Amino acid sequence: MTTRDYKSDCIIFDDSYEGYSAKNFTLPEIYEKHISTILVPSGMIENRLERMSIDILSDYEKSGVQSVYVICILKGGFKFASDLFKALQEYSFTRRNYIKVSIDFVAASTYVDDSVGHDTKITPCTNMEKFRDKDVLIVEDMVDTGTSLNELERFVKKYEPKSVRSACLLVKRIAEVPGYKPTYVGFEVPNVFIVGYGIDYNDRFRELPHVCAVNDEGKREFLGQG
Repeated sequence: MTTRDYKSDCIIFDDSYEGYSAKNFTLPEIYEKHISTILVPSGMIENRLERMSIDILSDYEKSGVQSVYVICILKGGFKFASDLFKALQEYSFTRRNYIKVSIDFVAASTYVDDSVGHDTKITPCTNMEKFRDKDVLIVEDMVDTGTSLNELERFVKKYEPKSVRSACLLVKRIAEVPGYKPTYVGFEVPNVFIVGYGIDYNDRFRELPHVCAVNDEGKREFLGQG
């Protein structure tokens, strides 16, 4: 098992980690037979987000930052970004030095069915000039090859922000791909096909509250249905 050298602490599930049996959780009937395991239950995600938000705010506070612009990558990153944004706001209110947190959106896509494409299409949903000389936090649901985050970071830096950091819920451990190293990571997980908590497969599974692994039957069932 080879892990990436992160700038901050994260929870690492090694290659022997099997997760939790889907039979122990309530899932929509349409998905029950397609989930091989629950990798990260919703309660664990919630608690991890609380810790991440505290770490993020502490780092910004040490740098004297007074406001942060969160950039959420749609669609998959919306659930994670909205929950992290809420936690950042709540914990910011309790700190001695209040940090204003705002959120904006961009759409970025590299996935086709269960494969990662090589070209990243980035579509801003706001005027990117607002980030000039600002502190930016890019928020993404999952990193595998890191293609979309690398491209987005380069895209954002064209507008000369004061700083650019990134926060990701999940990083897949792929031995042959060095990948992108986010500033903040929730969990490093084995290289399995992941859905749930906003992450979809052809627009399915997105609504599941947990991070789950899909079995081969599930991938065949929903192939090309996006």
